[in-house]
Amino acid sequence: MNFTLFNSQDAAPDPSKALAMFPQLTSFYHDLGNTPLMPVPGPAGGARILAKCEFENPFGSVKDRVAFGMFCDAVNRHDFSRGQLKLLDASGGNMGRALAMLGRLCDIPVHLVIPDSSPDSLINALYEARADVTLVDRRHFLMGLIARAQEIALRDPSWMLLSQHLNLVNVAVHQHQTGQEIRRQLHGDKAGGWVAAVGTGGTLSGVYAALAPDNPVLKVQGTTPREMPFGTMSPPNGRDKFAGAGGMGFGFRQPFITRMTADEVPFYHVGWEESLSAMFEFYQLTGVRIGASSAANWKSAYHLARSCGQDEPVVTLFADAGSDSDREKGKNFFKRTAPVHA
Repeated sequence: MNFTLFNSQDAAPDPSKALAMFPQLTSFYHDLGNTPLMPVPGPAGGARILAKCEFENPFGSVKDRVAFGMFCDAVNRHDFSRGQLKLLDASGGNMGRALAMLGRLCDIPVHLVIPDSSPDSLINALYEARADVTLVDRRHFLMGLIARAQEIALRDPSWMLLSQHLNLVNVAVHQHQTGQEIRRQLHGDKAGGWVAAVGTGGTLSGVYAALAPDNPVLKVQGTTPREMPFGTMSPPNGRDKFAGAGGMGFGFRQPFITRMTADEVPFYHVGWEESLSAMFEFYQLTGVRIGASSAANWKSAYHLARSCGQDEPVVTLFADAGSDSDREKGKNFFKRTAPVHA
């Protein structure tokens, strides 16, 4: 398995060619990004918490940004005189959905490698979008997905492997778009802390690169599942964990994080039941629906905000709105766990 980073970018990919070739993307592009930065409940006496509401993107998640960025980059790099563009990647969920939807809009084949633990709602959505789907045993987790996608690309080079875990377009999109939006929305204030869950690490590292120049002592904190922490020496496992994040196993670390800073990034661990419980609690407090990774980020940001001054907010990101079925499970977990704001 190749873990080499590639495709360094000085800016997010230029969408001009993609929009010219596929004008049906215009509405999607118009609605992408510029999502709200919303105040959310925080600890008394600590820093206020602001959350970037990425569920406002057209397909419902933060992955819409990176999917479109990698799509545009693929269009810019592909020689259409030599054949049709065909896109391949490994995904645990939202990225796969976004790529499949883009492929359907533009009538471009998309092949997705996903875990066999993916919910039926996702698998059905991928098939409805006419994507090819390869299922990988959930016990192999991220490393298994990446290895299988690379194997498919080696066997059939007609597929362009996007490699969201290694493609630096991922980081560039968040540095030059998501992060710059946050800076504008802070209206001249500087963030005291930045918190994000780590799946690929693109969001955490990219937004950090955008915010850190305004505050050289910016506190950064990753959020990771207790069942599969970042950098764990344990092998991948099939335990339930909040979606879209986790370690790779056997000590492997997401490359975007290892290149991010000379200092070790601290991590806050959130268990699956805790994340679902926080989904329900947040909805009870605010009336806003957030997903499990978003709820985990809220808990993580809450923890960091206790140690930050009131004049510099802690910024985090809500990747998606989650499912009502997970919120219902969270209701039961919430009854036997202490509220995050206690």
